Amino acid sequence: SRPDGRGSQHRLASHPAASHRSPAMARVEQLASELPRQVTAFYAGDELYAGNWLTEFQRDASAWEVCIMALRPGPLKDCDGELLQEFCAQTLGRLSRSFAARHALPTQKAERDKLAELLLIHALNGGQRIVWKQLALSLTCADLWMGAWKPPTRGGMDELPQAVRRELITLPVDLLFCDRALPLDEGSLRQAAAASLLDACDVAFEELLQVDDAEHVNLHHLATWLSALRKALHLLPTREEAAPLKALLRLDDRLVALIRSRPSQAAEIALQLARWHGVGCDAVLEPMLSPLLDCIFANISSEDAASLLPLLSTLASGLWPRAAMGDCSLDWRSVGETACAVLRITTNAWRKACETPSYEDEGERESTLADAEAALGIWQTFATTVRDGTREADPFADENIDTDVARPEKRSRVRQQAQWCPGKDRVAASEVLPQLFAALSQALLELLHLQDTPIDVDDARAMFDLRAAAEAALADWESLVWQSQAWHEAAYGPLQEACLHFSSTAEELRTETEFRGLEVALWFAAACARGQPEEASAVGQPAALAILHLQEALDEVYEPWRTWLWHSASALASTAPAEHCQEMIEWMMTRSAWQTFAPEMLAITELPYAEGLERLCRLLPEGAAHVALGERLVMMAFAQQDLGVHSDAIRAKSLLLQAVRHAMGGATQLLCTGLSQRVLPALRTAVEQEAEAAMAEAEPSWHSAQVLFATLVAALPPDGEPTTDVSHPSAALWKEHWCYVEAALLRWRVSSSTDQPAAAAAQALERMVAALPGLAPEALSLVARSAGQSESPVVQLDTLRAIVSGTRCPPCDATRAAELLAEAVAAAVQPLTVHQSIAQQPELLCALFQLLGEVVRPSPPGVTGVGPCSDQLRPRMLARSALMGSCLAMVPPTLPMSTSVPTTSAILGFLANFMGGDEFQPQERQLVAMALPELVAAVCAALTSTEHLADLDSGLAVAADVLANAAGAMPDEFPGALAAGLQRQQQLSSRLADRFRAHLSSRASYPKVGDWLRELQDIVGEMQRENRKVAH
Repeated sequence: SRPDGRGSQHRLASHPAASHRSPAMARVEQLASELPRQVTAFYAGDELYAGNWLTEFQRDASAWEVCIMALRPGPLKDCDGELLQEFCAQTLGRLSRSFAARHALPTQKAERDKLAELLLIHALNGGQRIVWKQLALSLTCADLWMGAWKPPTRGGMDELPQAVRRELITLPVDLLFCDRALPLDEGSLRQAAAASLLDACDVAFEELLQVDDAEHVNLHHLATWLSALRKALHLLPTREEAAPLKALLRLDDRLVALIRSRPSQAAEIALQLARWHGVGCDAVLEPMLSPLLDCIFANISSEDAASLLPLLSTLASGLWPRAAMGDCSLDWRSVGETACAVLRITTNAWRKACETPSYEDEGERESTLADAEAALGIWQTFATTVRDGTREADPFADENIDTDVARPEKRSRVRQQAQWCPGKDRVAASEVLPQLFAALSQALLELLHLQDTPIDVDDARAMFDLRAAAEAALADWESLVWQSQAWHEAAYGPLQEACLHFSSTAEELRTETEFRGLEVALWFAAACARGQPEEASAVGQPAALAILHLQEALDEVYEPWRTWLWHSASALASTAPAEHCQEMIEWMMTRSAWQTFAPEMLAITELPYAEGLERLCRLLPEGAAHVALGERLVMMAFAQQDLGVHSDAIRAKSLLLQAVRHAMGGATQLLCTGLSQRVLPALRTAVEQEAEAAMAEAEPSWHSAQVLFATLVAALPPDGEPTTDVSHPSAALWKEHWCYVEAALLRWRVSSSTDQPAAAAAQALERMVAALPGLAPEALSLVARSAGQSESPVVQLDTLRAIVSGTRCPPCDATRAAELLAEAVAAAVQPLTVHQSIAQQPELLCALFQLLGEVVRPSPPGVTGVGPCSDQLRPRMLARSALMGSCLAMVPPTLPMSTSVPTTSAILGFLANFMGGDEFQPQERQLVAMALPELVAAVCAALTSTEHLADLDSGLAVAADVLANAAGAMPDEFPGALAAGLQRQQQLSSRLADRFRAHLSSRASYPKVGDWLRELQDIVGEMQRENRKVAH
C-alpha cells in the first residue's frame, strides 16, 4: 500500500496462489470477496439478511484482516467504496476495544503499526472524517492496551492535520475515564495509561491552547483533560499532584487569552481547576483560577446563570470558605456577590415562569425552581464546609461516568488530600462570615416574598418549597454566626423595621407592598428562630413576642393577605420558649389556619399550624392538666370536617390530638374519659358510615377511620413511659374499639393507592404495643392474621419489624416477648415462602427480608443483649428449621435477579445477620451446610451481574459481610462452596475468580476494613465488566 493513496480501485487485494493458501487465508479471501456485496445490499435496504451477515462478520476471527485489506488502498471515491470503508473502519474501532484479547503479544506491535499506516493514508489524502476518526480510535485503543500511548508530536507525525492530532489527543481521556472507557483488566495497564496522560499533559495543553480553534471545542477538551488528570493522579498516588497545574501555568497567557475570546466556555475550565484540592496545589492553582473567575463573573447574564451552579457549588465546598477564613487568596467577596447574583437570576426566572401558567410552561417552572433551589444549596454547602471542614473528594464521583471506568486497584494507597477545618474559635471570631450572612439575608428577603396577589395555591406551594430550601441553608449558617451582633441585626432587624412601619401606617394607607414586606419578614424571623442553637435562645428578647405588638394590626388586614400574615406569624409564635408558650398558644388558637379565605390554602397552612401548636403544647408545665385548653384543641381538631381535605389533613389532626395529650399532662383518666364521651361516639358513627360507603367505591379514602386510630394513639401513655398494666384507662379505651382495628386489618376494603385503613390501623398498633406491651399478644396475632389474608402484606410486615425493633426488655419479659414475636413472625412469613409471584413484587420481597433480617439480628461482636428481646428472639427463629430453610431457599432465585437496591440490600442483610452471631447448633449447622453452596453461588452471581452492587453504599459492603460471616461460621464448608459458586459464573476468567477468592481470604491482613472493601469494589467492578464483555 502507498501512503499517497494511489491505485485505490474498488476491490480487495487477493492472496497468494490457491496452492499455498492456509484455511485461515482462504477464509479471509472468501469474506473479502463477499463483504462489498453485503455492505451495498445493507445500505440498499436489505437490513435483515445483510444486517445479520454483517453482524456475524464482525464476530469472525478474520474480520480484522479483511478490514485492513479494505482500507489499504486509501480513500475510495465512489459511493459503494465509501460505504465499505466506513463499515470497515467502524468494525476496526469496535474490535480494537478488545485489542489485547484479539492479538497475541508477539503480533500486537505489527497490528498496531498497520493501524498507524492506515491513519496516515486516510488522513493525508482527504479521507472521510468518519473513517479517520474510527482509525484514530482503533490506534488509540491499541496503544492503551499495549501500555504505550503517546501524544502526536510536531516531529514524526507533524504532517497530520490539526483535527486529527486533536482527535488523537482527546481520545485517551474518553477511553480511560468517560462513557467509552476501555475495560483494561490489569492494574498495570491502568497505571501505565494514567502515567502516559500525566507525562503527555504539557504536549496536550500546547495542542489544545491553539488560537486557531475554529470549532470552538478546545476549551471543552481541555476541561476533559483536567478531569482525567485528577483521576490519573488517583491511580498513581506517588506522582506530584501539582505537576499538571504547573504545566498549564506555563501556558497561562494563552489560556487567559483563549478564555477571554470564549467567556461562555470559561466556567467548565474553572470548575475542573476548582476541584483540584491536592496538597501543595494552592500556589499554582490560585494564580490561574483568579483571572478565570474574574472573566466569568464579569460577564454574567441570565442565560449563563444556571451553567455557573456547578462551579459555585464546587467553590463553596473548598476554596471559597477557605478564602473567607483567610486561608486562600481567592476573592471571597467576588464569589459571594456572584452567588447572590445567581440566586437572584434563578429565582426571578422561576417567578417569570410562574407568571405565564400554562401546560406548556410546566417543565420550565420545574426547571427554574430546581435551579433556584440549587442556588440556595450553594450557600448551604458553604456553611457546612466552614462548620465541618473539607472532605476528601473522590475524583470518580463528580461526573456521570460509565460503570466500565477503571478505578484504582488499591485504595489503601490513595493520596492524602489537603484537609482543612478552621475550628470553632476561628469561626466565632470571623468578621467575614457575618458579612456574607447579611448579604444572603438581604437577598432572601428581596426574593422570597409572595406574589402581589397570592391566591394561586400552586404558586404559593412552590414558594414555600423554595423557602424550605432557604431554611435548611439558614439553619447551617446560624450555627456559624449566631454569636455576632450582625447575625441578630440580619435575622431580626427586618422584622423590627417592618413592624414599626406597619404599626405606624394608618389602615387605609397600607398597601400590598407593606403586606408583602411584613409577611416575608415574619417568615424570615421564624426561620432564623427555628434554626438558632439553644444557646442563642437565652440572648435577648424572643423574636416571637413581636407578634403581640402586631396582633391588632394583623387582625385588620384584608384577605388574602390576612391568611398569609397569620400563617407566618403563627410560625414565629411557635418558636417561643417555654416561659411564653401559654400566651403564644392563646394567640394561635384565636387565629387558626381554618379561618382562611379559601379552603384549598389549607394544603399549605394546616400542617405547619398544627406542628406549631403541638410544639408549644409540649412546653407546657409538666404535672398540670390544662383541661380547658384540651377541650378547645379537641373542638378545633373535629370542628373542621368539611373543609378542604388534602394529603396532610390527617397528619394535622393527629398532631392536634397529640397537642391534646400534652395539654392534659398526666391526667390520662381524664383524657380517656373526655375522648370516650365527647369525641369517639361521633367518630364511630362516621367510620361505620364510611365502611358502608366503601363497599361501592373503587378507592375509598377512609379519612374518618384514620382519625379514629389517631385518636386512640393520642390516648396512649406518653412516649417513653410504657406500662404493662392492662387496666390502664387507655387500655380499656383500646379494648372498647378493638373491633374497628380488627375490621380495618381483616374485613374492610383496602385502598390500593394508600393502603388505608390497614396502614393507619397497623401504625396505631405499633404505637400501642410500645406503650401498652400488655396488649401485645392480641396485637401480634391480629397483624399476623392480617398478613396471611393479604396478597401483598407490606404494611403488616413493616409493622411486625417495627414492633420487633421497638420492643424493650424490660419492661417486657424477654423470654415471653421472644416467644410471642417468633410465633407472629412465623405465622406471617410462612405463607410467603410459597407465594407464587413474590419474586415479581420487589416491595414485598424487600419488606419480607427486612423483617427476617431483624428477627435474626445478633448482638455485635463482643456485646451481648443488644439483639431483639435481649438476644432471645434469634435462637427461637433459628430453631424453626423448616421455616428458616424455606426462607434461605428463596434467596438463590431472587437475589441475582433483583434490580432494586433496597430489595438487594434487604436480602443480603438477612444473610449477613443469619450467618453472624454465635455458633450454630448442630441442627442449624446441618441446615446451613446444605444451603451454603446455593447461597454463595447466588451472592457470586449477584456480584457479577447486578450493576448497583459495584457500589459500596448500594449493597456491596453488606455482600462482603455475608461472605465474611459465612466463612467465619462455616470455615470447613465455605472454601468449597465459594469455589463452586465462582465456577458456575462461566463468564468469569479463572484469573479474576482466583483474585476474588484470594482477596476474600486476606481480610484479616488489612489494618482497615475500608481499604479491604475498596479493593473488593475494584475486583467486583472488573467482574461486572468481564460479564458485560462476554454478554455482548
